[in-house]
Amino acid sequence: MAKEKFDIIQSTCIPIQIDNCNTDLIIPARYLASTTRDPKFFGDAFMHDLRFDAEGNPVADFVMNQPEYAEAPRKGVHEIIVGGQNWGSGSSREHAAWAIAGYGVRVVISSSFADIHRNNLLNCFVLPVIVSKEFQQELFDSIAANPQTEVKVDVPNQTVTNLATGHSEHFDINSYKKYCLMNAYDDIDFLLSNKEKIEAYEHPAQDASVPPVFVEATDSAPEPEPAEEVAPVEVKAHYESEPFVPQKQLPINRGLAKFFFLSLITLGIYGIVIFTQISDEINTVATKYDGRKTTNYLWIFFLWGWLTFGIAYLVWFHCLSDRIGNEIQRRRIPYSFGASDFWLWDVIGSIVGFLPLVYVHKLLSAMNLLNADYNQKG
Repeated sequence: MAKEKFDIIQSTCIPIQIDNCNTDLIIPARYLASTTRDPKFFGDAFMHDLRFDAEGNPVADFVMNQPEYAEAPRKGVHEIIVGGQNWGSGSSREHAAWAIAGYGVRVVISSSFADIHRNNLLNCFVLPVIVSKEFQQELFDSIAANPQTEVKVDVPNQTVTNLATGHSEHFDINSYKKYCLMNAYDDIDFLLSNKEKIEAYEHPAQDASVPPVFVEATDSAPEPEPAEEVAPVEVKAHYESEPFVPQKQLPINRGLAKFFFLSLITLGIYGIVIFTQISDEINTVATKYDGRKTTNYLWIFFLWGWLTFGIAYLVWFHCLSDRIGNEIQRRRIPYSFGASDFWLWDVIGSIVGFLPLVYVHKLLSAMNLLNADYNQKG
C-alpha cells in the first residue's frame, strides 16, 4: 500500500452510517482468494456489494453512489470516512484494510473499532480515530447538512476537529505507530532506519587504545582461576504484570437441561432471571472493547416488549446474539454463534416447536465460553 507521511489531514468526508459494519461488507469474501496486492483491485472491491447490485449496476441510494460522495478520494476530498459504531467487526481479514487503503482513504473515524481491524488499518497506513458517540453523531449531522463539511485530523497533536462547528476531540494512538505514520515507516522501514544503531550494538567497535589479546594454542588445559568470593544475592520473583483477578467469577456451567426444567417449574421465571443475568454479563465482558451496552432484560420483558407488541424482543435478542458473536470472534474462541442463530433456530425454528431450544443451548454455551475467558484474562 502507498506510504505517505501523516501530519495534518483536512478533507471532506464520506459518511457511512452503518453500525457493526463488518469486514464482509467492507470487502466480500470472494475477493480474498486473489493473489494480487494491486491497490486498485482492492479499492474497486471496497463496499462492493453495497455499491453495486447483482448485475453490476450502481445502487443509487447507497451513500458512495450519491453525487455528493461519489468522487474518489484525492487530496482534501473524501480522504476521511466517518463510520458507524463497531467499525470492522467480524472476521480478521486484512483485505478489509487493503480495500480501504486501496480506495484512497487515509482516516476512518468511529466511536469504536474491532481490535484486529484497527491494527490492520494502522499497518496499511490508514489512521483509525476513536471519538465519543456524541462527537461522531455531530459529524454525521454536519455532513448531512453540508456534504462539503471538512474535518481536520491533526496527527502530531492527536486532535480531530469538525470545522463546521469548531468542536474538537483528542484521540489516542500508540506512540510507536504514531512515529511510523508521521515518517511513512512500516515495521521494516523502522528497523532499517535504526540499522546503524543495531549494528553498533551487535558489533561494538574495538577500542584502539587497548591492544588485542593473542592466546597461544596449547594441548594442556588452562590452570583454573581461583573462585572469586561473591556476597550472596537475594533473588526475588518478578512479574511484568499481575495476573487478572475479576471482581467476581462469572458462571461457566449453565446447561440446557437445567434451564428447561427450572423454567418449566417456575412458569418461565427462571428463564427471565437467566436472560437478565446474561444481559449484565455481556456488558461486563464486552463493553470495555466494543463501547456498547445491552439493555437489562427486565426492561424488555416487563415494559418495552409489551409496548412494541413483541418487536422489542426480536431486536433485543438479535443485538444480544450479534454482540456475543462479535466478542467470541474478537477473543478468538473457536465457537460459531451470532444473530443468524437467533433467526434460524428461535424465530423460524419456532414453527417446528422444539428448535428454539437449540438457540438457547447455543446461547448458553457461547456465554459459558465468554465468561470462562473473561474469568481468566479479563
